[in-house]
Amino acid sequence: MEDRTKVLLASLVGAAAGGVLGYLYLTEGGQRFRGRIEPQIDDFVDELRRLKRTVDKARAAESWRTLQDVSSREPRLDSASSRPMSR
Repeated sequence: MEDRTKVLLASLVGAAAGGVLGYLYLTEGGQRFRGRIEPQIDDFVDELRRLKRTVDKARAAESWRTLQDVSSREPRLDSASSRPMSR
């Protein structure tokens, strides 16, 4: 993509975002709309936070199980040298 195209695209996206934010924050209708959707957005953000905590707990549990599994294994001996083999 050419630089001119990137600049034009970024300008259009910025103008659209500015228009939407201006409507939501500067008009009566935008304020009413925000009032209706903010509780739903808050609920969605809370769900994402709960999901993140659940994923973090699952990762921690899996890491702990892996560590226990690795630490509980007996070292395998190389039959030729009677030294532990590298894995």
